[in-house]
Amino acid sequence: MAVDAGTKKDYNGKIAEQKKVIAELDKDIAALKKASTQNAKLLPFFHIGIASKILKQIHLYIDMNNLSERLMGVKNNANLDTAKRLFNKLFLEMEKVVTMNVDVSLTHNKEMLDQIKPMNPRLKLNFYKHVEKGIQRLVRAYGENTKWKWSFPELWGKLAIVGKNLLDYREIQGKRDPREEFFYDRQEMLGIVKEALFSASNQYRDKFEISTKSSADLVYAMKLLEDLRKIATMTGDQELGKKCKSGVDSYKARIKADEKDKK
Repeated sequence: MAVDAGTKKDYNGKIAEQKKVIAELDKDIAALKKASTQNAKLLPFFHIGIASKILKQIHLYIDMNNLSERLMGVKNNANLDTAKRLFNKLFLEMEKVVTMNVDVSLTHNKEMLDQIKPMNPRLKLNFYKHVEKGIQRLVRAYGENTKWKWSFPELWGKLAIVGKNLLDYREIQGKRDPREEFFYDRQEMLGIVKEALFSASNQYRDKFEISTKSSADLVYAMKLLEDLRKIATMTGDQELGKKCKSGVDSYKARIKADEKDKK
């Protein structure tokens, strides 16, 4: 469908403002990177700050696509692809803060968590929710028939791991009084992370079943369940623990059968 000159001009005018904001955010990111070299003690907070700026850019690129669809009836895949690439940068920043390790001890990064104590449970929860919203918007903007469909489990898996590694399980075990500050924020994030790990594991399983047939996807699905199983054990959730064990055993059997078939 042809787009008239007036509509194009309106669109270009609107995205020009958004591009200005993105350029300003680039300057902010550069300034944060420079400042981070001068204060090692605050380094994790610089990484979080950069991740937050990147997230704002992601939303702006998605906004520009949505504007293109609304005004001109055309999806702007270039903007969506840029937003998708920026998520990888965001997770690289967060990896430097809490790691992206899977199937490890729940307290493997306790020293790193001690360094970001001022980022209280409510701030962690809000950060997680904002990143989650960004991924939801990106997936929705691409639509069902996108070629990137089977790359989305990676985004959800990374978010689940960031959430899992942001949680301080020493606090969860030691601060069980509902009157304690941030008690409900901690519990809400714990619940969200448990659901996220289970969902991401299922998505990797579906990716294996429907798309790649790569045992690496099934192995990662299993590792996500192993993390969830550790949380279930820590919180005394026996039912969830059994569910995870059943899933892990099933994945192990499937991987073994897959390897046998390949031989």
